[in-house]
Amino acid sequence: MPSIAAALHDLLGSNDLTVEQAVARHVTDDYRQSTDGVWIDRAAYVQQIAQLRGFIERIAVEVKGELTEGSHYAERHIITVTRRDGGTAAQEVFLFGEVAADGRFAQLEELTRQLP
Repeated sequence: MPSIAAALHDLLGSNDLTVEQAVARHVTDDYRQSTDGVWIDRAAYVQQIAQLRGFIERIAVEVKGELTEGSHYAERHIITVTRRDGGTAAQEVFLFGEVAADGRFAQLEELTRQLP
């Protein structure tokens, strides 16, 4: 079963994988993502992950619910990010997606809200 928590740890919290290796492990070549209504393609996603890695020291992901049915995936989590400057930020994420036959994410649509 695919896992956003595992993907986020590889994408943002791993020093063992390059950005491209982490992205290739978890998303398809034609991957698309919408965050709060803004769509990006895989190339923009790779750039976004590389940028985030530059200021994130560590992450914690608390999965609140996760469901896979066929190629459909739904999940809710809270991600807490510790920046390199010591500051923290938390966000609740609701997402729905499609999983490819090989188990990688083909598309994700996220709605997010900042937490205090």
